[in-house]
Amino acid sequence: MLKNALYGGVNAAVLTPMRDDLSPDLDTLAARCRWLLANGTNGLAVLGTTGEGNSLGIEERLDLLEGLAERGIEGQRLLPGVGTTAITDTVRLIRGAAKIGCQGVLVLPPFYYKTPSEDGLFAYFSEVINRAGTGTHISHAVPG
Repeated sequence: MLKNALYGGVNAAVLTPMRDDLSPDLDTLAARCRWLLANGTNGLAVLGTTGEGNSLGIEERLDLLEGLAERGIEGQRLLPGVGTTAITDTVRLIRGAAKIGCQGVLVLPPFYYKTPSEDGLFAYFSEVINRAGTGTHISHAVPG
């Protein structure tokens, strides 16, 4: 196992439990995160595909991250999905993740209108990183 690696060890994609009104159930989510961490998981990927990230608005995602922090889930154990179709929203989510201590994030590549070239991908991620300006390590997720 990579002891000093960012997000080394076992990382789990965490399901986001939803209430009947389709809002995230933060108490159940925090309990699920605590259980995963207590049972050998090193890191938690929240707000990804499994975590319904793209089903939630920007404010809901920020509230979810802050809610987990308020419920004792350490930011450095989280790897949140922050990808959106708008650079400004992605940057806002990166800053929110950095605010609670996340050491990295999952950023989707631009995908909405067409398949970008390698130069286009580099330009996109460079722009996101430059705008975020948080020092946060950024990983990317490539849609399958």
